[in-house]
Amino acid sequence: MRLSKLSFAAIIVQSFLIVSPALADTYKIFTLDSDQARFVYGMDAAGDVVLSVDADNNGDCGPVVNCYETFIGGVLAFRTNAPPPAFTIDDGTPCSPTAPPGLTVLHAVCNNGREVFSARATGQLFPDLYTGPLSDIFPGEGAGDFLYLNSEGDILWNDPRTEFWFEAFDLTSQAPEPGSLFLVGTGALAAVEAMRRRLRLQQP
Repeated sequence: MRLSKLSFAAIIVQSFLIVSPALADTYKIFTLDSDQARFVYGMDAAGDVVLSVDADNNGDCGPVVNCYETFIGGVLAFRTNAPPPAFTIDDGTPCSPTAPPGLTVLHAVCNNGREVFSARATGQLFPDLYTGPLSDIFPGEGAGDFLYLNSEGDILWNDPRTEFWFEAFDLTSQAPEPGSLFLVGTGALAAVEAMRRRLRLQQP
């Protein structure tokens, strides 16, 4: 009886401490707006996007009133004459990823250990988007000259065929933080020790 209870408790501890392998990223895609005369002011870590419509080189609205469009959750939330004041841009930086054999990388951006790039094969008119050497995430979705990636893995790009801006929200579940795993593990160990003491006191 004693061994079986302790063995069961040990199995519980082990199940908490073993981290499941990461799953492939999954995305939900939104069509934001036309890419005609619309340029990206920026994307933040939450996936919010600000596009500017016919803004001049100084960022001022010209003939278009309220030329800054803010999209929250893939939906147009409001328009303003200036960028949102509390907006922290998180667009990623250009990088040089490893492309699958036979593909030419056109544009690439990396952020927080993630990468996304547009690439095409010989004779392919419009490129596809990739998140790694073996991950063609949106086959048939052309990628234009503009490509952005925030630190949470959300992707923003334009498709020259449809002439629209698209955003893909990364829906992948986050792995538990090491600190959380440590707390769970120590709590389970404390439970095992309490059970061991109780069994020892019950012995004649």
